[in-house]
Amino acid sequence: MKPYIAFFDLDNTLLTGSSGRYLVRYSYKNGLLSHRELIFGIYSSLLYRAGLVDSGAIVARWIMKYRGWPEKKIRDYSARFFDDELAGRLRRKAREAVEFHRANGGKTVILSASTTYICEPVRKHLGMDDCICTGLETHNGVLTGKLAGKYCYGAEKLSRVILYCASTAVSLEDAFYYADATADLPVLEKVGFPMCVTPARRLKRVARLRGWPVLRWK
Repeated sequence: MKPYIAFFDLDNTLLTGSSGRYLVRYSYKNGLLSHRELIFGIYSSLLYRAGLVDSGAIVARWIMKYRGWPEKKIRDYSARFFDDELAGRLRRKAREAVEFHRANGGKTVILSASTTYICEPVRKHLGMDDCICTGLETHNGVLTGKLAGKYCYGAEKLSRVILYCASTAVSLEDAFYYADATADLPVLEKVGFPMCVTPARRLKRVARLRGWPVLRWK
């Protein structure tokens, strides 16, 4: 069988719900966020879902909370967050899809706007091969509060996928992408096997027009 890659979005695809929203609540519960910051986080999420604010601006603000953290501290915090909040929210059908592709010789890769620290525990838990996600800048092992490179969202996801496929000698035509939202269209339109997972309304319409598979993952 030809080598191929199966890319998986994280939020609302591998996971039920948004890792960002879960992280805001978890951080408040653990004293990292004030009540005012919790309300701002919820409000920002609603604005983003309504298409009224750019998600990159929200992320840039939130990562400032981690400025000055040693990298080990955020890795440990993220591991606890995964155990406490995310592990039980991984979809059964997502696990089955990852296992299917692994059993058939495909590389399995998380492709997400979430940070490395959120994606890496998920990758390890599911036994996936790699992550393509948003990096946070460090200096001498300490977080600076800035992004390392570009925010991995929309067209930037496609740029990363093209580079990754080239580095592994796999054609985009031989790639799958499992995703749920119109922000994922740049990649869905280019891979050979676009897979729309419990899609939002706009993506569902696009999928029907183009004859793409629509999967119902609970």
